[in-house]
Amino acid sequence: MSRAVYEILEIMEALKRHKHTIGFTAFVFVSAFILSYILIHQSEYLRYFGELMYSNFRDKVSSLGISKETPSLVLILVILSNNISVAIINYIGMIMSLAILIVNAFLLAYVLYISNPLDFFLLIAPHGIFEIPALILSASSGLVLFRGILCLIISTIKIKPLKKHFEYKREDLKDSLRIFLVSILLFVIAAVIEGTITKLISNWV
Repeated sequence: MSRAVYEILEIMEALKRHKHTIGFTAFVFVSAFILSYILIHQSEYLRYFGELMYSNFRDKVSSLGISKETPSLVLILVILSNNISVAIINYIGMIMSLAILIVNAFLLAYVLYISNPLDFFLLIAPHGIFEIPALILSASSGLVLFRGILCLIISTIKIKPLKKHFEYKREDLKDSLRIFLVSILLFVIAAVIEGTITKLISNWV
């Protein structure tokens, strides 16, 4: 078995080993999105907060010089740079990645609130089917890293009451990186689609 095939199999196994963490992270994102969408309809404060977040997002996009006239290659590189930054922050932020996940879910819910549902679907779905899983996986990789480091600390200082519940597995640290790399791959695919297909759709929506 070649090294490349072995690594691919290990990545698949890592996703299986941490399916509960990934499932939990996905549940947090979906729940935050649905709950945010419901509450935005009922709370003027949340609508105001959503407008602030959306304005900041638009200002950030404007500062990058992105427009409908931006060449696809440039657009892809800008989007990819931003996505990879988010993935790295999620990974090194570890448990704080959940907060980032919830903020993104809220912003997405607000965009749906102010948009035509069909336009929202057409503009989000093509790249979102890769970008949202990538976001969830990058947050999951941070949680797996956090658990691995926590278990290592508990194992090192020999806290017996906790040790049986937080058994250190060296593989966890490697798995966190494997899951992170999968998220990067999905972010790359999402950026390419957003810079081409989504851009094309945005010209006539």
